[in-house]
Amino acid sequence: MLNIVYQKAHEKNNLILLSILFIVFLGLYIFLDFEGNTSYSVMTENYGFGVTLTHILVNVLIAILSSVMVTFSTINYKLTKREPVGTNAIPFITFLFGVLTFGCTSCVVAFLAAVGIAFTPVILPNGNLLWKFGALFIVILGFMWIMYSIKNTKCKVKI
Repeated sequence: MLNIVYQKAHEKNNLILLSILFIVFLGLYIFLDFEGNTSYSVMTENYGFGVTLTHILVNVLIAILSSVMVTFSTINYKLTKREPVGTNAIPFITFLFGVLTFGCTSCVVAFLAAVGIAFTPVILPNGNLLWKFGALFIVILGFMWIMYSIKNTKCKVKI
């Protein structure tokens, strides 16, 4: 089934969906970088070009994996009318993880405190790069799960 989904991914409408999702996911992670570090120029001044480049590359990798995950799941759903478990939840959970850890943590702490929840994120070196690798790890696990689910999807044959 994964081969069929891969072939369908090359159709014009699916390539457009993939591109739009990539831009959206990349935009979300760039937004989180700017919320946590103001801008890439400030991040470069504080942590160096290598760390900033690593942040950007991880953003691109997360965006690619997330957009492929959602696009392949959408194609699979169109073909089988069954959606793999966790298809849309994994990118959302990863973004939520990003907001809580390396994004606008001061915003989240203030909001949660207003509703009575105590939350203190750990500030890590290099612009919280370790948290971003955690988000990448979650996306990689989710990607592997979704690809496994699609590969092992069974189609019902009516006789």
